[in-house]
Amino acid sequence: MLLILSGEGPTDIGTCEMARRSCTGENFLPGPMAVLADQILGDRLGYSILNETPLLVNYISEAGLTERERILKQNPRSVVLPGKKNARETAYFYRNAWALGEIATEIEQESQDSGVAVLFRDCDGTRSTKNGIWAKKWISIKRGFQRSGYPRGVPMLPKPKSEAWLLCAAKNPPYQNCADLEGLSGNDSSPNSAKSKLDTAFGGHQSREDLCNWLEETPFDSLQARSMPSFMAFYDRLVEAVADVLH
Repeated sequence: MLLILSGEGPTDIGTCEMARRSCTGENFLPGPMAVLADQILGDRLGYSILNETPLLVNYISEAGLTERERILKQNPRSVVLPGKKNARETAYFYRNAWALGEIATEIEQESQDSGVAVLFRDCDGTRSTKNGIWAKKWISIKRGFQRSGYPRGVPMLPKPKSEAWLLCAAKNPPYQNCADLEGLSGNDSSPNSAKSKLDTAFGGHQSREDLCNWLEETPFDSLQARSMPSFMAFYDRLVEAVADVLH
């Protein structure tokens, strides 16, 4: 089964060696969100895609998605204008998902295999961010995948950002009152930010490798973490997508 990923940087989904726009196999350096997704999939598949079939992992960078978006814009019928369904603040998410869906379809056709495509984006924002922005971004990603015609697109949209999900497992005691973490600030300069609290929980900043090793040693408890609505939405959609592949 294929695993097609796109994210924002090394400490979320991961990155390519040599700053390539796309990569697979040993050229992909997974981040903690890739490990987390792989663990959920592993529970259903009985094996780790990242560790046992790395050549079936495809990573597309933000630059790679932007390149595809330029190609889409060359078709006048493909131009995305802001409107009721594509507000200015969420059109970026729509375009990203559309581009990733197009690429995922091509990868599946070329490999003659099926898989799931995960688009990671932080929701970000602060307490002053207007209510409902997470839902708007989530819906925009879903609609982008639908526009591409790709049926197994999965939004991965932590609220406010990926550090909150990791903090749910890293804090003491772990997995307790995790829903409250979604109210943390997504502004890294804030003393109450998800990032600063994660650093505190670990006793210092953790690198991509540190976080991945920690998750490998202490697998993420997805069932307990489902108390976070943004994680539950991702978990449910990923399980639905892999079920479509298996059946």
